[in-house]
Amino acid sequence: MPQSELGPLKSRTPSSERAVPAQELRCGRRLSGWVLAALCAALLGCQPARADVCPSKDIRNNVTNLQTLENCTVIEGHLKILLMFKTKPEHFRGLTFPKLRVVTDYLLLFRVYGLESLSDLFPNLTVIRGNNLFFNYALVVFEMLQLREVGLHSLMNITRGAVRIEKNPELCYLSTLDWSKILDSVEDNYIVANKNDRECGDVCPGAPRGETLCPTTTLNGHFSERCWTQKFCQKKRCDATTQFGEVRVFAPFALV
Repeated sequence: MPQSELGPLKSRTPSSERAVPAQELRCGRRLSGWVLAALCAALLGCQPARADVCPSKDIRNNVTNLQTLENCTVIEGHLKILLMFKTKPEHFRGLTFPKLRVVTDYLLLFRVYGLESLSDLFPNLTVIRGNNLFFNYALVVFEMLQLREVGLHSLMNITRGAVRIEKNPELCYLSTLDWSKILDSVEDNYIVANKNDRECGDVCPGAPRGETLCPTTTLNGHFSERCWTQKFCQKKRCDATTQFGEVRVFAPFALV
């Protein structure tokens, strides 16, 4: 993407970033991919799934171009979806890519008209590695005029890089997210000029019935439930790296 297309994103550079060692395991132990696979099979009855690795994707102009993601389990590189000016909400209904679990560089969305949520589009995206970043950001959501929620309800780990969510006038469900459960550090996140929280009326699953179904954390002095949408809670992070640092995907987990 020419740098001029997203010129405003260059204006703020995070103060620092930490490269995460390839063998780091946040759950406290280092286990080989085979051990994790055995545990997965024993406890959950899941079977190893072959990872279909795709190169970087730059998808723009026409919603039909998204079909190039159909068989991708891992994108080894970046995923950019941008500059779709004629698309409407109905063009995205029923469009889903459940195989996609890992993006090794960054995910960027910019001026995709009619897209209201990523919940159905990428229901199983679990890890954004941030090996290479977009101006030090691993997740960028910029000028998405109809986006109402991020909705990446399976996302549990952004390994390296920060988050930039800016100038999305209809975007809610931001105050219900605890990014510290997804990133090691939130100090370089830049989340501004979105819909006012007080105008959103965000409701987590179970809240209409007076039930607390989602994890609760304290954020900015406020103790609250954490959720991506009205249907999906924010999951706890428990991710791992194989001892050799290679990509392994075992349903329903994504290991990188």
